[in-house]
Amino acid sequence: MPIQEHKFSDLAEFWQFISPGGDLIQRMGMTARPIFRGQGKASWPLEPSALRQAVIDQYTRSRSIYRQTDHVMFFEYELLSAYAHHCDEMGLAIPGDSHEFRQKAEFFTFAEKFGSNANEWPTEDFYPLLASAQHHGVPTRLLDWTRSPFVAAYFAGIQAFDLMKPCGSLTDDIVVWGVDAREVHLIRHETTNAITEIHHVGLPGITSKNLAAQKGCFLLVKWIVGQSRDADFDIGPAIDEILRANADVTLHKVVLSHQHVGNLIFKCNDYGFSAATLFPGHDGAGKAAKEFKLAKRHSGKL
Repeated sequence: MPIQEHKFSDLAEFWQFISPGGDLIQRMGMTARPIFRGQGKASWPLEPSALRQAVIDQYTRSRSIYRQTDHVMFFEYELLSAYAHHCDEMGLAIPGDSHEFRQKAEFFTFAEKFGSNANEWPTEDFYPLLASAQHHGVPTRLLDWTRSPFVAAYFAGIQAFDLMKPCGSLTDDIVVWGVDAREVHLIRHETTNAITEIHHVGLPGITSKNLAAQKGCFLLVKWIVGQSRDADFDIGPAIDEILRANADVTLHKVVLSHQHVGNLIFKCNDYGFSAATLFPGHDGAGKAAKEFKLAKRHSGKL
């Protein structure tokens, strides 16, 4: 179904629309399990960081990835393995850890399973490690979503701040995406060379304190067919492309004018959503202090 776009130039109307008792939830239906994602630029596709070309180019040499399985083995696995190694070095717990899991994550075992055919990657036993890595800045195939529309709105506003050049101004409208998790789970998409499937992934809050604070969940695109040693590397379709092509799913795109980003961050803070609450700890408190200053500047209150 075509994406349903809702544009707002008034912050109060935007806030009411996305709120738990607002029109967006009503349009999804009372039995829906709504999930949301905020992005600092409304034109961005819904792509996980490990499948964004700019991220791939940042961490790899030219032509170093040329097959689908190369990407899994020499980009995704290497990052996850390094993350696990450094957690071990600092004595940090890895969610889902066990002797059995460590055997599966050992290079030669991993290569035997995914080196020639990486369909079904990642398997469920890797989800906790992926989620932990994702919530600490490592590019993965998981795309962050949340059960809270206000958390999504906060991240949309903060990403807009991150996009600014020093001493620059906001120019891009922000977006909160919304969809019913039940509708999107196990949706398949077929192309000439591949079959992909969307999975809604929810994990226990103990996986990451950030995940718990942010009411986080994920969407994941798995290759069912086409991610083999014989296939040239292809980042595949973005999640919004897959959903746009499916008549059974309604994807909502709620856009807010960039002029209101500063006041949006203030409003999120008033409702208890800030870096201090969404990133529990001293780092979150430090982020919150800087965000408050940016919000004052871009709301005209500085």
